[in-house]
Amino acid sequence: MSETTEFDIADKEAGVTGELVTTPPKNATGAVQPVNAVEYRAQLISRYHQGAKGLVDKLRTSGHNDAEALLLSLINEVIQETDHLLGNELVATENGELRDASIISFKRAEVLEKAIKAVQSKHQLEREQGLDLDSPAMMVVFRYFMSKVKTALVKANAPDDMSDLFFRTLSDAMADWKRDLRVQFGELKGAKP
Repeated sequence: MSETTEFDIADKEAGVTGELVTTPPKNATGAVQPVNAVEYRAQLISRYHQGAKGLVDKLRTSGHNDAEALLLSLINEVIQETDHLLGNELVATENGELRDASIISFKRAEVLEKAIKAVQSKHQLEREQGLDLDSPAMMVVFRYFMSKVKTALVKANAPDDMSDLFFRTLSDAMADWKRDLRVQFGELKGAKP
């Protein structure tokens, strides 16, 4: 027996009964193809995740292996889901399904609340660890040091092509600077007596 959802309760209160109607894929002539629901769902999930079997597979293949990058990716995924809920809410509203729109709106508010708590927890964890690498202040510090490097190269009469090469090489070497710093901060925290 399936679990009763908010939609089931609202349907019962409104006197709505019936089966869920799905739209299976159609072939080139427009005829509905026989569908294995599990396979069709897997295809849709893979298409949504751009070829990955699911969210976990997508995160692994994109190199989000450390806990910090995984947490940030999951927060982004939750926030993206709020857009999907908003789209569903707007469609329901345009279709005159105000009851469904209200339920979706409430669910979206719950998801946003969870996302806010997750972001707050992430920032609290970073504050406890020392630096908030996503802070706008961190970018000010980063730009300050880069401007001083540029000034030093100019004062040393470094040719423009050498300066360009230096900054390109530095940019490549620092592609994962946040992850690298988090690892080093973790090692520093682990080394304390």
